[in-house]
Amino acid sequence: MPTIAAAPFPYKFPAHGLALIVIDMQRDFLEPGGFGEALGNNVAPLAAIVSTTRQLLDSFGALRWPIIHTKEAHRPDLSDCG
Repeated sequence: MPTIAAAPFPYKFPAHGLALIVIDMQRDFLEPGGFGEALGNNVAPLAAIVSTTRQLLDSFGALRWPIIHTKEAHRPDLSDCG
C-alpha cells in the first residue's frame, strides 16, 4: 500500500485504481517568456516542481502505474480560443 508523508499523519491508499495526473506541465506555463508570465504570474518558483514531477513520473513508470498528462494547446495567434 503506497504511503505519502503528509501532515498531520501519513496518507495510505491502495495501489488499485491509482494514477498520476500531470496537468499543464508545459514550458508555456512554467518558463519565463511564456503565456503564464504574460498573464503577470511570477513563474520563477515553478521551476522547483519539475524535479519532483520527474521523480513521480519515474516512480509510477517503474511500477507500471497509469500516468495521465493533460495539455492545453492553441494556435499561435490564439484564434481558436473562446
